[in-house]
Amino acid sequence: MSTTSNLITLLAVVGAGAIGIAVLKAKLAGQQAAGAKFKQKTLLTPNELEFLGRLEAAAPELRFFPQVAMGALLDPAVPRSDGKAYYRLRGMFSQKIVDFVAQRRSDGAIVAIIELDDRTHDSGKDAKRDEMLQNAGYQIVRWNSKSKPDATGIRRALFPLPPGSSTISDR
Repeated sequence: MSTTSNLITLLAVVGAGAIGIAVLKAKLAGQQAAGAKFKQKTLLTPNELEFLGRLEAAAPELRFFPQVAMGALLDPAVPRSDGKAYYRLRGMFSQKIVDFVAQRRSDGAIVAIIELDDRTHDSGKDAKRDEMLQNAGYQIVRWNSKSKPDATGIRRALFPLPPGSSTISDR
């Protein structure tokens, strides 16, 4: 057999082996997906659910959306054509979620991003998230989950008084 014939035979065997491995991997992936088990989880903890009710009662002129992906709120301020920079920036927030988004019913404008901080929050990570959101022009409101505000405190934070006003009724 010539060197060329041996090379062609070797390439054919390697190619057939690669195809066989790809088919086997595809079958195994299908079997793994078919046997995978999933379960429901609650959207909100009991504490978050209670607070959502408190928010809705305090500010009925707003809609409150829980568990919103930051990817729905932010977009990198670089062109998509600069793929490397775009996806590097997007990766900074794409897997992060905010607790609540307050949206004005009348025009859909976002009034605030609301975070209910508990023991799982990390102040360093929270500061980085807040910086990204504030950079995009969002107001961030944070409350400690153990000392949640009443309706007056919620309204005061979501609708700050104009300069020179002294009470909520001055609005």
